[in-house]
Amino acid sequence: MAKRKRVVRRKVRRGSRRVSRSHKNDTQKRIAVVINNLLLFVALSLVSFVLFRFLQNDFLINLFQVMAMVFGFVAVGFLITLLILIIIKTVRKK
Repeated sequence: MAKRKRVVRRKVRRGSRRVSRSHKNDTQKRIAVVINNLLLFVALSLVSFVLFRFLQNDFLINLFQVMAMVFGFVAVGFLITLLILIIIKTVRKK
């Protein structure tokens, strides 16, 4: 049998592919989402707190007190997230 001739392939150097992903727009979108959620949970916390203060029923007082605390903690979490994103944004600028 005849041997087949091996084909030697040349190695082609490929340049590094750069994916132009804008971190600026990505960070701004994340900040916008965090601000919207922060405002939502602050509003829910304030409404729950007002209802907690002005209702007379013991069950509803306890319910709205717990809701105000939970919404408040979530709002604080979003505030911390917002501060972290702002710090990351300022560090990237430098």
